[in-house]
Amino acid sequence: MSRRLVTVRKVSDVQPIKGADRIEIALVDGWQCIVKKGDLEKGQLGVFFEIDSFLPAEDPRWAFLEPNFINWNGQRGFRVKSQKMRGQISQGLLIPLGDFPEVAGVLEKLEDEHGRTEAESPMQESSFESVLKVQKWEAMDNKTGGASTVPTEPVPFFIRKTDQERCQNLPHVFEKWKDEIFQESTKMNGSSMTVYFVRNDSDNFQHLPEVDAAAQPTVVQPNGRFGVCSRNVDIVEDDHDSDAGGPQYWRVARKNQLAERLSKLNRSLAVQGELCGAQVQGNFEGFPAGFHDFFVFAVWDIDAQRYLPPRETEALAAQLGLRHVPVVGYFSLREIATSVSELLKRAEGVGLNKRKREGIVLKHVGSDFGFKAISNSYLLKHGE
Repeated sequence: MSRRLVTVRKVSDVQPIKGADRIEIALVDGWQCIVKKGDLEKGQLGVFFEIDSFLPAEDPRWAFLEPNFINWNGQRGFRVKSQKMRGQISQGLLIPLGDFPEVAGVLEKLEDEHGRTEAESPMQESSFESVLKVQKWEAMDNKTGGASTVPTEPVPFFIRKTDQERCQNLPHVFEKWKDEIFQESTKMNGSSMTVYFVRNDSDNFQHLPEVDAAAQPTVVQPNGRFGVCSRNVDIVEDDHDSDAGGPQYWRVARKNQLAERLSKLNRSLAVQGELCGAQVQGNFEGFPAGFHDFFVFAVWDIDAQRYLPPRETEALAAQLGLRHVPVVGYFSLREIATSVSELLKRAEGVGLNKRKREGIVLKHVGSDFGFKAISNSYLLKHGE
């Protein structure tokens, strides 16, 4: 499921900020937002713009944010980030529903059809980023080792992008899933990387673009096709990758002999993880100079169109000779946390090289369900 950036939420509480006359805190689900005093009341509906929403400059309603506009992906606008004011964290942007008649109109139509009480539930399950022309801000690939400087293709449509829901959007999860077992792992900060192998007798093989075996020898395997992707593109194999300052994706894939190993495994799979190292994301994880590697966190069964269970993913990573992101253990959810605030505190910790980590990821052992908790200290420090 794609991430819902713009949603209608009900304010669960409004709290004062000590020493502040013009602003206060509004709570929606597991999030807290600093809002203009008097703009919202408990029980009122507001439009919530989640962290990493990119708001277009051409919408005059965002004129008050103009001093903080940025240029991104050839556009100008505002990126919603975590911030701290008067000692309080604000995560997301919450605006009264009445400021967006195109959204309020949807509610009015639902009310006419179903009544006020019945209308609120489908309204809050909808997303409105396309209506308001809001996009998801993402770091460009050229910050991850230079993938944008080499030829690319679209990521094959039959491979699902990884995008775990944030715990703040799941306030009832701790009651519903409290006795279920989850894998708890460290969320590493690198660049999203996927390597895939598609058997030549798979129904999905026909959807891959034609390649020149002489120009892309690693891609063409005797029993199928191999590929390497960043989050957004399938990176074409070429000789640029051998340059000292070039991309790390293919170099890491070759170092780990992933084409040969996946071909030998002879299953149509997409192995997903983080590319981490000295030249990736400012070396957040603190690796030594020259180190780059692939840390697995998921495996997508291409033909079955499902993720492998966490324990099976760990076993397969080991079989392929790959590193897995650090796994803390397997626990019932109640043992990990009983509320959003508890989970956010647990997310504050150290990662693989004893540096403060980005957060944690929880994956249910018996289904595709999972979610993440990003530490507040990370979000504030890195402007996210």
